[in-house]
Amino acid sequence: MPDAAALPTELPERLSETGLYADIATYAVAPDFVAFSPANVLWSDGAVKNRWYRLPPGSVIDSSDMNHWRFPVGTMLFKEFAREGKRLETRLIWRVDDTGNRERDMLMGAYLWNDSETDAVFVKAGAEDVRGTDHDVPAADTCWRCHIGEPGQILGLSALQLGDVSALPLSVPPEGAPFAAPNAALGYLHANCGHCHNPNGSAWSRSNLVLRLDVEERDAATTMIEQSTVGVPLQNWLDHGYTYRVVAGDPDQSAIVARMSQRDVNIQMPPLATEHVDETGIALVRAWIQSL
Repeated sequence: MPDAAALPTELPERLSETGLYADIATYAVAPDFVAFSPANVLWSDGAVKNRWYRLPPGSVIDSSDMNHWRFPVGTMLFKEFAREGKRLETRLIWRVDDTGNRERDMLMGAYLWNDSETDAVFVKAGAEDVRGTDHDVPAADTCWRCHIGEPGQILGLSALQLGDVSALPLSVPPEGAPFAAPNAALGYLHANCGHCHNPNGSAWSRSNLVLRLDVEERDAATTMIEQSTVGVPLQNWLDHGYTYRVVAGDPDQSAIVARMSQRDVNIQMPPLATEHVDETGIALVRAWIQSL
């Protein structure tokens, strides 16, 4: 394991100082980084995203809980966002210690690309409407609103999202692999809603709603997502003409569809990091509800 004392306590000021690029002038990623794509993608207003991770040499991912991997000290993950042909931001998660204090152990933040795309600078406070778009770069302290719901703090690099994990250095063999969501709609909800709507998530105390999948859940009808949505009365948002979270066979009377279709910060779902409705995602969820 890398010496935590040799790792930073704050993120570097520039993306070029993080080690992601072998040559940032040509955008050549360092050879020890691995590109990956999750099976179920978080909607980011149509942004094109690239993702890379790096594990410390010789390290192992703690997969004793296949739903919640624990990554070794020194692990780095990057996610680049582009829209309208422009690089906008690159986010970084860096595990730098193992104290049990998540804010100390995990550094999180975003780098805003300059207009010439020669480098990106760490923007701790975030930035709005960057580079002539309506894309907002999140402040570093808002990252935890989503990542707090995952015990290992890392969301997209997981057994369910990767499917075939046979090439990864896991501490426990992946029984039941390859992993997959029971259907596309539940996979969509897992990726877009499950990080907050689970027993560890920031929305749990207000809703007791589970929109996160476990790797063991192969039958849609027995998933916690269906059990906590279909025919379940609303706990919140009671004055908008809806009674149930999901009405089997009737997406138009299902509150989950109604809130996904909104872009008002007081009622929309997801509640942050999106200003445009995901019509494709809504179509998946509507088709699932119609089939019930």
